[in-house]
Amino acid sequence: MRNTVLFGNGINRLSDNAVSWDNLLNNIKGSNIFDNGNLPNTMVYERIFMEHHVANKSHKADELKIKNSIAKAMKSQGSNEIFELLASVDVENYLTTNYDYAFEKALNISPEKLSTEEIYSLRRKRKYSTKSGSKYLWNIHGEIEHPKSIMLGLDHYCGSVSKIDSYVKGTYKHTVSGQSVSVASMQDKLKSEKYCFTSWVDLFFSSNVHIVGLSLDYSETDLWWVLNKRARFVADGLVSNKIYFYTNQIDDEKMGLLKSFDVEVVITDVVEGDYKGMYESSINKIPTKTEGVLAA
Repeated sequence: MRNTVLFGNGINRLSDNAVSWDNLLNNIKGSNIFDNGNLPNTMVYERIFMEHHVANKSHKADELKIKNSIAKAMKSQGSNEIFELLASVDVENYLTTNYDYAFEKALNISPEKLSTEEIYSLRRKRKYSTKSGSKYLWNIHGEIEHPKSIMLGLDHYCGSVSKIDSYVKGTYKHTVSGQSVSVASMQDKLKSEKYCFTSWVDLFFSSNVHIVGLSLDYSETDLWWVLNKRARFVADGLVSNKIYFYTNQIDDEKMGLLKSFDVEVVITDVVEGDYKGMYESSINKIPTKTEGVLAA
C-alpha cells in the first residue's frame, strides 16, 4: 500500500525567515489588538473579519482584502533542511495545511497546476516531475497564489466539511472540459478498491497516511471529520489502511481520542526542544514503497 505524508506549519517554524502566526494575526487585527485567550484560530479570524466588515457593502471584498494581506505575508516563507528531507522520501502524494510553497522551494521544480477550484480545495493539486517520477502536493487548506482559497475562518471550514461530506457520500460533482463529472461514494470505492483520486480525501482511505509537523488542533474540523468518518468505516470492516501521527509529546485526552479514531500515535524520543531532530526521526520512520506498513 502506498504512503502519503500530511505535514503542517511545525516544519515551517524551522526556517530562518519563518512567518509567525501570532504576528500575522496581530497584523490583520488592525487597530484593535485583542487578546486571543483560548480562542482557536478559526474564531480569532472570524472576530477579525466581523470587526473589519463594513455594513451594507460586499463582505466578499472585505474578506478578500484580509486574505490578500495574509498571502502577501506568507510569500516570504522560506524552505529548510527538513523540507529537503521530506522531498527525498519515497512518497508520491504530499498533503499540507500550509498555504505557502516552502516544500516546492525544496524541490526546486516548477509545478504543473492541476486545480480549477477558486475557493475550496478538495482537488487543489500541483504536480512536480522529478527524475524518480512524479510528486503531487495537495494544499488542502488553500494556497497563497489564490487568496480566496485560504481557509482560516469557521465559515470556510464548515463549507469545506460540507464539500467533503458530499464527496464521501458520492453526491459531489465538478466540471471537466465543460462536462459535469460525479464520483462514486467512498463505501463503493472501499468495496471495489477502486479510487478516482479526484480529491485528497481518497488518500485517507486508500493509503497509509503519516502526519508530521501538525499538532492536529481541534479547530482543524475538516481533518477530524475525515478521521472520524474513516474510523466509522473501520468499525464496519471496510478500511485496511493505517494512519500514523508523529509527535514528541501528547496529552492523555488527545492520545485516547486518536486511538479511538484508529490512529496510531508514534512517540519520537528526542531531546526537549530539538524539533529538527524530532522531524528527522519521524520522517526517517516512514517506510518505502516496498517496506509496507510501519511496525507497531
